Amino acid sequence: MGTHAQLGVKFPDGQISGCYVHYDGHTMTPRIQDYLAMHTMTNLVLLIDRAQKAGGLRSFHTPPIARPLDLDPTPVTEFLQDKTPHAITEDSWGTGEWAESYFYLIDYETGEFLTTTTTA
Repeated sequence: MGTHAQLGVKFPDGQISGCYVHYDGHTMTPRIQDYLAMHTMTNLVLLIDRAQKAGGLRSFHTPPIARPLDLDPTPVTEFLQDKTPHAITEDSWGTGEWAESYFYLIDYETGEFLTTTTTA
């Protein structure tokens, strides 16, 4: 069973671009930090955009330790590949429409977490 989450970026104009994450929502803070250390905020926005088109993410930046049979040290992100696109915006952020328990909202300019709670 997955621990559902929302992952989003808040832009200076107040708009939010976010996506649904199906697995391991309770452990995303260090994985988001690691992703941003390895990539840019723009890369995160592009990843979220791609996830929206695929209905969300199955998993986000999963470390190799969670994949014991995989010898590749590179963290992996998997997309749901759902036929129905699903975008989370400022209007739907925090609604938990897919029974999300965790909400991770990152400020686009500073990279700081605005929300890392079990409720929006």
